[in-house]
Amino acid sequence: MRIALGIQKLRPVGGLEDNCLRIAAELERRGHEVTLFTSARDDVPYRHVRLKPPTFSMTNHGRARAFARSFVAASRGRFDRTVAFQPAPGADILFLADVLRNRTDAPLLKRLTPRFRSHAALEEGCFGPQANTRIIGLAQPQMRAFAERYPSSRERIAIIPPTLPPSRRRADLRGSETRLAARERLGLDPRSIVWLWLGLQPIVKGLDRVVEALARSPNAVLLVGGLTSTDGKARKDFARATRLSIGERIRWLGYVSEDRYFDAVAAADLLAHPARVDVTGGVILEAIVNGLPVVATDVCGFAPHIALSGAGRVVPSPFDPETFVTALKAVGEEDGAALTARGVAYGADPLLYSGIESACDLIEAEEWPASRDVL
Repeated sequence: MRIALGIQKLRPVGGLEDNCLRIAAELERRGHEVTLFTSARDDVPYRHVRLKPPTFSMTNHGRARAFARSFVAASRGRFDRTVAFQPAPGADILFLADVLRNRTDAPLLKRLTPRFRSHAALEEGCFGPQANTRIIGLAQPQMRAFAERYPSSRERIAIIPPTLPPSRRRADLRGSETRLAARERLGLDPRSIVWLWLGLQPIVKGLDRVVEALARSPNAVLLVGGLTSTDGKARKDFARATRLSIGERIRWLGYVSEDRYFDAVAAADLLAHPARVDVTGGVILEAIVNGLPVVATDVCGFAPHIALSGAGRVVPSPFDPETFVTALKAVGEEDGAALTARGVAYGADPLLYSGIESACDLIEAEEWPASRDVL
């Protein structure tokens, strides 16, 4: 088959971009001819078409609208299957890693903004009753919201298993000697209670909530992966930590290489992920399968894995700081070896790593099987 994949840009590589590249690789491995359409000068090992939208936009929503139109127009009639990684009305398949934008409870003034109207139109074009686009979703809570907003789309939705790369799991990562060595490399006291926060979006992923909780937990130390104290996005949290006189208990790791990531997971006692919104929360599942207990909010798509594995606590909505601190303390006081063993055992399930293959099965299929994971 000749398959077109459309994604606005591939750099920097986040979860969506990584999934796109892995899907492209798997489709090529299966013998398909893959062409990637982007709007940037991305260096990729596939046939690549750089789209230049006919109109220039200064806004993110304007660029998203222009790319969607350009991708559908450039690929129409030339491919056996067109797959968009952002809403693009007219594409055969939408691989969706976003939350519902066109919410009926949004304030009127917000609904009147160009940003809201642009995203709502793109969404409606893929999910509305006039659309034929099939949708690959990543989590039940995510797609349930879309199905409730667009009932006619329910039969066009499939939900794939997690897309966790097998290479991100190391079952022996949290052995005592490995943990001590990791703490030494990170300059941590072997006796410290260590929390880990990972992310690039401090507001969305709740870094401020973790900093506030740290101020109420005098024996804990926080590792912040993905940001430095001088990053513009982290400025408010750095100032908050200084105001609360806890700056010396926070280690800003900055960019986290793979080795540095595994050191942080080995050294920490728990992952704190009190996100305000998160379609999946891939860091949750990665932590669990590596034996690191998790405390996360219930808005995260992968929060159910915490209860299923028995490796942490889920903080219910609406978010309450006291409940969060209590959950952190409770997990910190539990038998760490038992929590680790539960997570590692849960991570032995091959289904947790099969999402990319499942997505490719759906892309190849002329008709989607009735047995797929649906709402």
